[in-house]
Amino acid sequence: MTGTEETGNNICMLYEAANKTPVYEAYQKLCKFRGNFDIDYVDFEQKYYRFYHGNSELKSADRISSKTFSDLPIDILKIVINDLELTDELILRKVSKSLRSIIDGPKFVSSIIFIHLEANSSQIGLERNYVNYSDKHDEKTYEVKTRPLDSDGNMKINITKKPRVIGEEHWESMIRDLSTFLCNPNWKFSSIHWIFDENKLDYPDIRQKQLQLIENMLKTTSLQVKNMSICSKEPTTVMAILPYVIPVSLEYLSLHNNGPKLEEIMELEQWKKLKSAYVDTVPDSFSIEHFFHLEAFSIDQIRFSEDRLVKIRDILFKSTKFSRCTLRSEIEDQVNVDGNGEAISSLRELIIAVNRIMGEHPEYNADTRCYSIPDSDEHFFVYPCENHLSFELKIKRVKNGQEDIENSFEEF
Repeated sequence: MTGTEETGNNICMLYEAANKTPVYEAYQKLCKFRGNFDIDYVDFEQKYYRFYHGNSELKSADRISSKTFSDLPIDILKIVINDLELTDELILRKVSKSLRSIIDGPKFVSSIIFIHLEANSSQIGLERNYVNYSDKHDEKTYEVKTRPLDSDGNMKINITKKPRVIGEEHWESMIRDLSTFLCNPNWKFSSIHWIFDENKLDYPDIRQKQLQLIENMLKTTSLQVKNMSICSKEPTTVMAILPYVIPVSLEYLSLHNNGPKLEEIMELEQWKKLKSAYVDTVPDSFSIEHFFHLEAFSIDQIRFSEDRLVKIRDILFKSTKFSRCTLRSEIEDQVNVDGNGEAISSLRELIIAVNRIMGEHPEYNADTRCYSIPDSDEHFFVYPCENHLSFELKIKRVKNGQEDIENSFEEF
């Protein structure tokens, strides 16, 4: 960075600090102004808060040469760091680049992270650490819950509460700290769960600001994650996250709360490379064919229309990777009657429709519900059934001679 460019950055920071702009928002503005996101956030934050708290000198005073915590042997530093709470690690990594490199070293491989955004609080759950960022009653706090193991291997719960003195919203603090995990290429996750609580959010524009911060954060480093779930009613949420996941790393995707625009998602390489998926609702206008490149999938609410059954029948032989699926449809109160005035259950109607439509193909046997695969020792087992408040249509690729219904579908 040239001296002129550094001076320009400092002036921008002074202006934003004088206007009490939240630090992460100020960082984003500077990155956008410079046209890149390579500006070191830790260095930016340290200098910004120096300006924020009234020290307007553009150059920091020379440090007095002395021994510091960072000068301890690295083995001792690692012992101390490993004993810290999650929020203390987040604070310590801002002290120096050397400490940051130790804290950000290879760790948390194959871990699970939970991310939850509500109206007055946000949460990060990682390993046995749980951090709650709260703005309740005009009090900005961290609440840290850890679950360490005692000497006998039993889990205990420790809860500490710490003030947040910085001038930003709870979700800004959470997303800023979250970036230390998700944007670190050394930290890989087996599962990431995003939960956006729409019922408690009174201001939709805040959700868009949150999604913009998350999207900007993910643009810096693509996520490597095996399983991911996103729960949100906001249609733009999935598209703010999913495109920044490395396609070959993601194997399972779960979408909840009817929010995503499925047509846009199905065009992504991340969807095309999936092995399995769960979607809670599929509209009538959506083509079921988009699911059959997967090995397995489950849909919690879908209408069993004749057109859908025909498409399922015709696509099964073309789906070389497909292994199994479960489709569910809510039970309706209305009961139809046959020509003799006798009641016909919806399950019976479903069985009749499945046998009739599948039976139009010569390889389907309605008595055994087996749909033979030509030139193969396998068949598709097609099983309509009732489960609590829904009807289900289960389809599974099975070796010939394995027609045991309960055993075949136990894994569903």
